[in-house]
Amino acid sequence: MKYCSLDKKAITIMRINAIIGLFVFGLIYFLFRLFEIDMSKEVAIAVNLFIGGMFLLLLLNVILFPNIRYQRYKYNVNDEIIDVKKGLIVITRSIVPIERVQKIELTMGPIDRHYGLSTVVIYTAAGTVSIKFLKNEVAQKITDYLNKIIKEKANVNE
Repeated sequence: MKYCSLDKKAITIMRINAIIGLFVFGLIYFLFRLFEIDMSKEVAIAVNLFIGGMFLLLLLNVILFPNIRYQRYKYNVNDEIIDVKKGLIVITRSIVPIERVQKIELTMGPIDRHYGLSTVVIYTAAGTVSIKFLKNEVAQKITDYLNKIIKEKANVNE
């Protein structure tokens, strides 16, 4: 079974999303400091350690984690199954039999659209599986291919 990798632009989008998260965290921290609450020295130290740890994790999420996620994110779509492997620390593998697919969606947010990437979302009765950061053409081919396979299997079962 041959797995496909994501487009290299995925790393950039992951970094942009992480920077947005870092910015939101910074804004919350700023507002927290603006309305500084009177607290004991021990509590202040604990709060500052927590905030420092969160900042470090968010910084790693910008610098290091996108490369690891990119390397570990693989997918395979064939006549029988949709197989997606992804994760940072815990690797998750989602395998969906084609006959379980109920709906297929092609989505793209504003950042994705700017970089020419899309997400294929596959719906089943049990939940959803997404293949993110695909070139628009690749995502459209996967969507068309899955629709074709599903229709063929539906015709065979009738």
